[in-house]
Amino acid sequence: MENPVPRAGGNRAGYRVAEQQTDSTAPPPEQNLLRLLRRQREIEAVHRLGARVVGELLDEIARHHGIGDDIDSRLARYANIDPRVLWVVGGDHFAALPIHLVNDG
Repeated sequence: MENPVPRAGGNRAGYRVAEQQTDSTAPPPEQNLLRLLRRQREIEAVHRLGARVVGELLDEIARHHGIGDDIDSRLARYANIDPRVLWVVGGDHFAALPIHLVNDG
């Protein structure tokens, strides 16, 4: 959307900034990363418990949020993924964490 013509003494940049939505309650990036890593480890732990537990979790989420139809359609799509193709492209595991060098001097 084109910014409107600015008022006297104004500029269009102010309108553009006002159009952007920010979430002041969003956690800092490092907390997002920690949440992602914790979720990945918990997903791996639940997966090790077997199909029944995964099914119970999906059923619980479906009931709690009223999204059973959505989960069913997504589950059907995922069930049709060829595991060999998934393995070839590395989609059968989470990516390794990046290694950061720490300069102590």
